[in-house]
Amino acid sequence: MVSAPVKLNRRSVAIQIRDDLRQRMASGEIAAGSQLPSEPECCEAYGVSRATVREAYRLLEQEGLTEVRPGTGRFVLPNVQQQLQGSVSLFASMTEFLTTAGFELSTRVVNVVLRQPSEAECAMLALAPTDSVVELERLRCGNGEILVHSVNVFDSKLIDTPVDETDWTGSVVAMFRANGRESAAATNDIQAVNLSAEVAKRFGLSEATAWLRLYGVAYDDRGRPLWFSDDYIRGDIRTFHVVERKADAVGVLRAVG
Repeated sequence: MVSAPVKLNRRSVAIQIRDDLRQRMASGEIAAGSQLPSEPECCEAYGVSRATVREAYRLLEQEGLTEVRPGTGRFVLPNVQQQLQGSVSLFASMTEFLTTAGFELSTRVVNVVLRQPSEAECAMLALAPTDSVVELERLRCGNGEILVHSVNVFDSKLIDTPVDETDWTGSVVAMFRANGRESAAATNDIQAVNLSAEVAKRFGLSEATAWLRLYGVAYDDRGRPLWFSDDYIRGDIRTFHVVERKADAVGVLRAVG
């Protein structure tokens, strides 16, 4: 039986339940190889509908943490702790990742621009050419070193405060949450790259250093686009653990510090 659940907030309830169960698997409270509680038991423990529990369980299956055995139930995979140990979801904010990895985090806001969206941004963010977007360029530093060069672009209407009155130094995920826009998923392309000569020169960085470029769009739990991100992450601070699934399943990519 699931023990007393965490207090739920305005985030997607299914995602919160997924996160709580995932944390319990990582800690060993829910043992590797064990059977998950039935849907009615989970409904009672969390005070939610069966559809919500089913969605939380589906998310765990997509991540390659559990499996369904027909006629028997849902089970935690034997290697679940190895998969979860030291890892975070690719979607976790950069602030969360760097802090968890032990860096003393600081943020330098390089530029904040209010402008019209490009044709590509209109397509990615479901905007009209007459809309306005915020382009936020920042450096995320750990222990005094530049670790991430980040650019985020989003519809200016999604943030309640004026651009010149907004604190841009914190997590973008947390900022959207504070504005009632809970992020639930993201699609990202990943490339191994070197910094451009222009960026390296601007910030006094070596062009020879290996970086990972992550770029893509974040969405809310209804599939609506929230922001586009284009992040360059120093290659020696983040690696990726890939969980490969059958062709009829969804592959999961996990970021590991």
